[in-house]
Amino acid sequence: MYQPKSGFFRMYRDEVGLNPNVGTWSWLLHRITGVILVLYLFMHFLALSSSVGGADSFNAWISNLQTPLTHVLEIGLAAVVAFHLLNGLRITVADFFYLTKPHKALFWIAMVIFAVLMVITLVVFLGRAFSPQH
Repeated sequence: MYQPKSGFFRMYRDEVGLNPNVGTWSWLLHRITGVILVLYLFMHFLALSSSVGGADSFNAWISNLQTPLTHVLEIGLAAVVAFHLLNGLRITVADFFYLTKPHKALFWIAMVIFAVLMVITLVVFLGRAFSPQH
């Protein structure tokens, strides 16, 4: 029986090394995007908490975030949300409708939808990210 070595990251590395297939990568990326979303949620709460100081305080905070870097990070956030959402729907469909055998096909369908969503996101966001007016 396999006993994983100690260490948080080593456990994930070993899992991917032992079982490098679509399901394992999907599982790992779902966990990573989940952690990113939780971290973003705390940053979002921090930004919203600036509204306690009034409209001027909130507007000053938001105006500081209107940079090309934050607009590029918004594209990354859209990618993380889209992947996590589509992979979560794929997992739900596979579990509730007993579609565990074609889970790889469901993954690739979700990735095609993800690619379409990211093309749309890039078209919409890239112009705004690098325009002189934010």
